[in-house]
Amino acid sequence: MLDLFKDKQPLFYEQINNSIKNNKITHAYLIETNDYPESDSLILEFVKELFRIYMSDEEFSKIDNLIENDAFSDFLVIEPDGSWIKKDQILEVKEKFSTTSVENRPRIYLIKEADKLNKYAANSLLKFLEEPDGNIIAILVSSNRYRVLETLRSRCQLYTLINVNKKIEIENIELINNIIETIETKEHSSIAYLPVVLENDLRNKEFWIDAFNTMVDIYENSIRKYENINYKDYGQVLDLINNNNSLQDIINKISILFTTINNLEYNLNISMMLDKFIIEFTGR
Repeated sequence: MLDLFKDKQPLFYEQINNSIKNNKITHAYLIETNDYPESDSLILEFVKELFRIYMSDEEFSKIDNLIENDAFSDFLVIEPDGSWIKKDQILEVKEKFSTTSVENRPRIYLIKEADKLNKYAANSLLKFLEEPDGNIIAILVSSNRYRVLETLRSRCQLYTLINVNKKIEIENIELINNIIETIETKEHSSIAYLPVVLENDLRNKEFWIDAFNTMVDIYENSIRKYENINYKDYGQVLDLINNNNSLQDIINKISILFTTINNLEYNLNISMMLDKFIIEFTGR
């Protein structure tokens, strides 16, 4: 059951539960695992939860074991064939799901290591995502969302898993903590204060991609500390975040961070992007 991961992946759990309660199931998901060691089990429970919505407990009990053993006709798993996922594998999914399901339930295909779709497979999948036929749900999985083609990413609902043991690669965590402290305490006024805090070039896109990804990790760990779950200790900045925000505020801010990271790929005016980010992030 997905409840098994309520404490281990609180953000993912809450987001999924909210989408189910509000009947906002989408046709395509991208799950960034961050090399979380239990990601396979969690994703399988997520798949089960999507089927469970459409079934009685008795009906679901009959297919639970089939899903576990990859033997359920309405659930297909695609993995790399050698080094790549090939076009024929995507076409096979289309063929198998070309007829309407006899039962009133979704058909789900799971693509592991979605960053290994070759060009032809990716193009074929893109058409499938753009024109979903019936109640078909795609779940793409990758350890790093940025390895997945942007054209595919943009058509998926993104979820990121927390991995408290994953090493943060950015060199100066103290600088990122100072950025967070400035934004959390100065709020809208931090637009003027950030240049004072930073010694680097504000227009450096690579710096901001790393910085925002690290901020995601910090805010996700503030949730873990908020709920008294094992967390990565970033020091007093976690308390600052939790004292200034409700749990829902933190979740909203993480969502804004993800949106900003995606927008950075196309935005050449970094200063304008930062102003927009601060206004949205501080809710002013």
